[in-house]
Amino acid sequence: MELTPRTSAAPRRGRPRVLPLLVLGALLLLGGFLVVKALGSASTFYRNVDEAVAQKNSIGTKRFRLQGTVAPCTVERTGDGVSFAVTYNGVEIPVHHVGDPPEMFKEDQAVLLEGHFDADGSETFDSDLMIVKHSEVYKAKESERLAAADQGGRVPVSNGQVATSPGCAQ
Repeated sequence: MELTPRTSAAPRRGRPRVLPLLVLGALLLLGGFLVVKALGSASTFYRNVDEAVAQKNSIGTKRFRLQGTVAPCTVERTGDGVSFAVTYNGVEIPVHHVGDPPEMFKEDQAVLLEGHFDADGSETFDSDLMIVKHSEVYKAKESERLAAADQGGRVPVSNGQVATSPGCAQ
């Protein structure tokens, strides 16, 4: 039995390991893409009506969230949703919301809208997401209804009418 070390060992030549490097590169690209998309959607900015109007030229048709109060006597049902005006700090802009507004949507109510300014250059804000802020008074007034909903009961559907102020002409 020979126990002397070999000194003339030829370097091992195999196929380069390209496939694992390609898979790693693809995973890194996919991870980077997902991070960019997540950060992009998380950076939807909130603006009050007065800020949005002042920054309209720089905003263009970029998507953002608009905060304000539904102006009295401006709510009008459309074929695909509702049109109304929203106001903040004395500045008012028209809004066209696509889709059914939340049940608690009414005049003089704080709303948060997500969308963009109309592409035709008008002052109209096109919205497809509406969040209505409500007070704790709602919980007290609608305690039976909320309890029924918590218990899985069926709550009657509203008649689809939008609440308007008594002083508005219809």
